[in-house]
Amino acid sequence: MGIHGLIYQVAQGEAGKRLTRYTLSIVPQLSYLALRTNQRIFQHLTVPQIVAQVLQERGVQANAYQFRLGPTVYPERDYCVQYDESDLHFVQRLCEEEGIHYHFQHSTQGHVLVFGDDQSAFGELGQPTADLQDNGMTADEPVIKRFAVRLETLTSRTTRRDYDFEQPRLLMEAAFKQERDLEAKPLPDLEDYDYPGRFVDRTRGKHLSQRNLERHRADYRLAEGRGDQPKLVSGHFLELSDHPRGDYNDLWLLHEVIHQGKQPQVLEESVTSHTDVSDGFTQGYRNHFSATPWGRPTSHH
Repeated sequence: MGIHGLIYQVAQGEAGKRLTRYTLSIVPQLSYLALRTNQRIFQHLTVPQIVAQVLQERGVQANAYQFRLGPTVYPERDYCVQYDESDLHFVQRLCEEEGIHYHFQHSTQGHVLVFGDDQSAFGELGQPTADLQDNGMTADEPVIKRFAVRLETLTSRTTRRDYDFEQPRLLMEAAFKQERDLEAKPLPDLEDYDYPGRFVDRTRGKHLSQRNLERHRADYRLAEGRGDQPKLVSGHFLELSDHPRGDYNDLWLLHEVIHQGKQPQVLEESVTSHTDVSDGFTQGYRNHFSATPWGRPTSHH
């Protein structure tokens, strides 16, 4: 699959008799938008249109990003202001307001920025990966060695209110609530209230309230794990198998994957390898990851 990006930083480290250590930081092209700040106005454009315009102005070509959006119709914004914020923050803010998420698809030739508003925007890794729970056995194939799930108390209701000067007596309010948890037990009423809600009709207000609640509760049930399966990529579905808890053997959306590899035998003795042996990991490959159930709505944080 490969990992692709732009070299953002190069740093020289320790030097040996023949070799010198260097550290490279690689980032997606989108990261460069954080280095440009602007103040301007967009008129009569939808959020996807505004985002596309900002990307193209900053050199992100049309073949380097995709919008895989569902049936939701995004209305034109009469007036949208980028005020003293970076292009990256501006794009992220608009996506957050509309409930649009993004991830990257990598290959050895390039990386593509993918925007979506439902689960269909994410890809699958392919064959299932077995869970062995650190049982001491040596696996013939890459496996998940630890997989644990935690639940967290989060916002359970979002309310948005606005004002229509043409109809001042009309109550412009929309709310969306999660009534019960996974075990059908009532949830505490924990409200996120916001005014103005940036909508002119209740249908739009209801949509924004729902997307905001989905954003709050996206990681209500979060799994954390580790293993040696190198194919794990954020923004893709992991299919777990052979876990002792049968309900965990399902699709999980990977939010973050931290890859770690060590090959100290290629270094000179005089060049330190920064090998921390406190956890017994001296060479090879491993990863840590976090994921949520495939059926959970995913919005940009």
